[in-house]
Amino acid sequence: MLNPQLDRRGELIHLLTTEGLPRRHVERLLDAARGLATGDAPAGPASGLPVFLCLPEDAARDRDACAAAAARLSLRPVALDARAGDALAGTVAGLEPGLLVLRHPASGAAHCAAAHAAPGLRIVNAGDGGHADPLPALALVQAMLEARQDLTNLAVALVGDVRHSRVARSAIHAMTTLGVPEVRAAGPRTLLPDSLAQLGVRACATLAEALQDADVIIVLPLGVERISGALLPSAREYAQTHGLTPGVLAGARSDALLLPAGGPTPGIEVDGDIAASLAPAQARLADLERHLREAALSVLAGGAP
Repeated sequence: MLNPQLDRRGELIHLLTTEGLPRRHVERLLDAARGLATGDAPAGPASGLPVFLCLPEDAARDRDACAAAAARLSLRPVALDARAGDALAGTVAGLEPGLLVLRHPASGAAHCAAAHAAPGLRIVNAGDGGHADPLPALALVQAMLEARQDLTNLAVALVGDVRHSRVARSAIHAMTTLGVPEVRAAGPRTLLPDSLAQLGVRACATLAEALQDADVIIVLPLGVERISGALLPSAREYAQTHGLTPGVLAGARSDALLLPAGGPTPGIEVDGDIAASLAPAQARLADLERHLREAALSVLAGGAP
């Protein structure tokens, strides 16, 4: 079965997910982002090519960031009505050749868009339900590479809501593709997917087990609906069992890299001191994601008609 992200020659035509994305394409995106960060010009994307932006109303900041990335590459951002995603197959079938940056609440929406896309339309997945969100996941990997250079001897711990985190799922696939030998997960059982073993992730019974000698710790935010619903008894109980404090982090390596995959809430996922210390990491991840966004548009535009 052909990978829907690749053409018959194995070249990248869509960025839908890190799952099944060949290592050479993961590395190409990371390398392109590093080049853009140092001021290298992209490899001649088609100037004036339209970049259609289909993101929900509550994603205005991300929509503006995508438009700015397109403009920096001399591409032409075109904002679609947020309701265009309601009839996704018809929308993508009617678009002219170019790129479509898509965020959609339904898992699998990006794959659906790729399957129905008009010839010459490239899809960039900016998040589909709880399924995939490749760019922020690759930003986490890029931050790990900056700090550690070699990923093949790292123990990485994911802490929090792995089940509903599309960034966590995408990061897991990217890390295993690049050779991270040990990925662990800790969280309440209701927030860990049953498929962790198939993903190459070890589910840990306690937070202490997950953090023991960990080189990298990725903090996953909780949604309000998880805290107030049936999946978690209370925020206080979560903070007691899985909240990160300086004392808890003492079980990891002394130079462990702490990365937030989103905005953790002080007093729940992390205590106040840890939350305050995460500001530089959050700013760096935002920069890395910006460069990766440009890299993805540049790479896909370079192969577009």
